[in-house]
Amino acid sequence: MFTSLKRFLLLLPVLLFASPVFSQGLQYGLQLGKSYSHMHGSFVTTAAEDIRVSLDPKLTSRFSGGAYLRYYFTPAFSIQPELLYSTRGGRIKQDIDIRGRDMKIKGNLMMKYVEMPILFRLGTWTSFPEPPRYEPPGYSYHVLAGASIAYNTTARFSGDLSGDVFGVDFDEEFSGSVRSQFLTTDVSVIVGAGFEYGRDTRFTFDVRYVLSILDINNDAAVTGQVRNGTITAMMGILF
Repeated sequence: MFTSLKRFLLLLPVLLFASPVFSQGLQYGLQLGKSYSHMHGSFVTTAAEDIRVSLDPKLTSRFSGGAYLRYYFTPAFSIQPELLYSTRGGRIKQDIDIRGRDMKIKGNLMMKYVEMPILFRLGTWTSFPEPPRYEPPGYSYHVLAGASIAYNTTARFSGDLSGDVFGVDFDEEFSGSVRSQFLTTDVSVIVGAGFEYGRDTRFTFDVRYVLSILDINNDAAVTGQVRNGTITAMMGILF
């Protein structure tokens, strides 16, 4: 009995510190990704009694990136707070009718956010072999879920409006801030999955879907609810 207890006490440091996760306690990482953003809902604006314009944003690609910390409760379960710079919005390309005149609009709605997600992560984990054995770095897989709060720093709508007005070709570029038309704060839920490769330093990849749970419309002239929806593929490195 005492021999078994002594053996267990000798192996305890190996069990606790064989993994780099527990030898470091808290890890940190950097990540950069490409987002495919879509705004759920249509912008139906009544500019005047006889002018009613409906705009339907389409999918557009953006970039996101930032840093994060990861704290492990167990080798497989961790919490991951992040600080990201993300861009959202939509691409608009459609025909519209203004006072009986056929017009075409091509534009982009660019919304920039400082985002703070908090994610819970559940992954696979394999203990390290005892010395002198050595195994090469390998893959681990994970799922994640959480929520985020984002602060809107910029919202800009720019593009081109063209058509025929009383027999005269009309083509005009436009660009302007629309930040006041949206809430400055956006709250979202996040789900995703991915994998990592390495041991002490690991390369990471995950795909996540971010969906607003708030109606971000803040313009009385716009009817209907508007929400952000974003699919993001993130690559990074974990130290």
